[in-house]
Amino acid sequence: MIRVKATREGLVGKTTAIGWVIDSAYPFVALPSHKALGMWIKVSNPLNGKMCCAQVMDVGPFNTHDDAYVFEGKSPLAEQGQSVSNQGTNDAGIDLGEKVWNLLGMKDNTNVDWEFV
Repeated sequence: MIRVKATREGLVGKTTAIGWVIDSAYPFVALPSHKALGMWIKVSNPLNGKMCCAQVMDVGPFNTHDDAYVFEGKSPLAEQGQSVSNQGTNDAGIDLGEKVWNLLGMKDNTNVDWEFV
């Protein structure tokens, strides 16, 4: 299980890295590795114990090739302020789609735990 800061992806109506149009009904997340696309994870909110499963349908936040974080449990490059844009980060290691954000009862950008299923 990996604990990282999560942010809300939002962007309903926009297109993800795999060409999927974001909606508010499908449980999806973004992780910073193209290799994770299509995979499923379990994600939980340690503040309230709520959990759900979600599919990785986008790449991000901030990075696109952070395989050491996604597959080896290293700290996300975003926590070190590294981003592909060189514009800095907000330390987030995962973006949550609208459905996941709501299922987890998220109120703000806080930590979540996640693992592949």
